[in-house]
Amino acid sequence: MTRRIPLWLTLVPLAVGIALYGWLWSGWAQDFRTTIERWLPGATVTISGFPYRMEADVAAPRLAGGDVVRLTAAADRARINRGPWQPELTVIGADGPRFSVVVGPAIRATIAGKSAASSVKVATEGAATRLVRLSTVIEAATARLGFTPLAIAADTLELHLRERRDVSAVPGNPAGAPRGQLVLVGERLRFGTGDALTFNADMLVTGDARLTGYDAWARSGTIEVTGLTLADASGEVASVKATLVPEARARLRVAGTITTVCPATIAAALAAAPPVSEKRLRAPVRLSFEGVAGAVTLAGLPADLATRATRGQLPACPAVRR
Repeated sequence: MTRRIPLWLTLVPLAVGIALYGWLWSGWAQDFRTTIERWLPGATVTISGFPYRMEADVAAPRLAGGDVVRLTAAADRARINRGPWQPELTVIGADGPRFSVVVGPAIRATIAGKSAASSVKVATEGAATRLVRLSTVIEAATARLGFTPLAIAADTLELHLRERRDVSAVPGNPAGAPRGQLVLVGERLRFGTGDALTFNADMLVTGDARLTGYDAWARSGTIEVTGLTLADASGEVASVKATLVPEARARLRVAGTITTVCPATIAAALAAAPPVSEKRLRAPVRLSFEGVAGAVTLAGLPADLATRATRGQLPACPAVRR
């Protein structure tokens, strides 16, 4: 006669497995807490999320660091998520986020918003850590740049940053090897009280070595604006290509070209002059500019703009800034 195994005995392996996983999860969660407390000393950290993830709830977090480049990140509250088997990927949600990057009075940027969602992926290579990707989406964003008092706002602002591992310069390009890439996307972005625009920018940071020190980078580094566009509901207003070169810690020197169907509008915006009334040209014109960030000289503005063919069926050029 076959003896039946009691039902409770069949559940023993399951109970043991759950207990073992709970013990492992507690260890991972403690390591996660230690990592966060190392980055945010003095913060009160609550860990939850068992069994699928580890989520740290942090009130009023503030992260500060850097020497020449002073970085700060703060928020009213943050939720930091990490999978038990994915220490290289961290997902962060923040209420009332505030970020700043400061080198000097002219080379600085601050960004704030109503909320932000970020993901950070890193790779460990020996004793070094490399940034694979940092992506942030900020809602109701506001920004300030050190070289201008102009306020910038956007319904949504996206920033995507990654470290490049190129070992040589791009053929035909006098700049150094790509070391970092920054992509910016702004929806309903406004310069001052100007009209809402769509903003897209792709930038390469080049240099002789990894971006581990500002002064070493600034001796030979550049920021290559490989593509920057401004558009409204009726189409592209302007596209820009430019090179920015740091002058030590003081400022950025810039030179480039602008292709636009609204040249008088762009000229007024760069000169911080009141917006002009202008119809969009049928054929775009190419302008050049050079100077320091916030104070550039524009060249190539045609003298016969009043007689050039325009797109009368489209709305007038938007006010890029006010």
